[in-house]
Amino acid sequence: MGKTEANVSIGGRLSFPIFEYDKAVIANQKSPYPEQDVKNVTPEFNLLVNETQKQKLADHILDIYLPFAVALRKADPTGKKGFDQREADKIAAFIKAEDWADAPPHTPFKAVPKKTQALDPGAVAMIKIKGMRGRDIIQEAIVRKEEDLRVPGTQLTFPALVPINESKFELYPGCEALATLNLYAYVASKVPGISASASTVVFRADADQFGGGLDVDMDEIFIEDLDS
Repeated sequence: MGKTEANVSIGGRLSFPIFEYDKAVIANQKSPYPEQDVKNVTPEFNLLVNETQKQKLADHILDIYLPFAVALRKADPTGKKGFDQREADKIAAFIKAEDWADAPPHTPFKAVPKKTQALDPGAVAMIKIKGMRGRDIIQEAIVRKEEDLRVPGTQLTFPALVPINESKFELYPGCEALATLNLYAYVASKVPGISASASTVVFRADADQFGGGLDVDMDEIFIEDLDS
């Protein structure tokens, strides 16, 4: 899948992951506000991001995605897709204020939990990312040399992306991970919101462990791996 206005790749430390759909259904049943139809349940994970990655996502939403969403609304005869300018302005003001309270308008930006902040002092925001309905989140890893593979001898050009179980790595809370996000605009009860989803999460590097649909944009994943 090529890059569009609705996708952007970011990196951060993995937090509160539920990659399997079956486990997400069990967690949903314990939620104060469970989905009535389990077909709507999605696995999910969070990325704790530093200032650079937070600003990358914020700039993408403000400079690229919101104008795209406004144009989408203007071109939609049903008036249901995207945002009108007033709704887009609400989202923009919320993001610029950087008050990540879980209150309308809703965005992927969340406040870092206090206990988690102590484990990752550099985190300035937590990005909530949903998987696809009824599907597990695909787990992959960046391998940089043959020794990173569980079974050496595979003909690969490094660095490469492989299924996590073909690597010597694992995705755990605290590790460094990457994802290509698909942004989606919605309006619920006259309140605009943006959600972020990803079909794949990518292990990038080990870090101190702590508790707690969309294809990967490979070009951006490797750019993040080198530059962030």
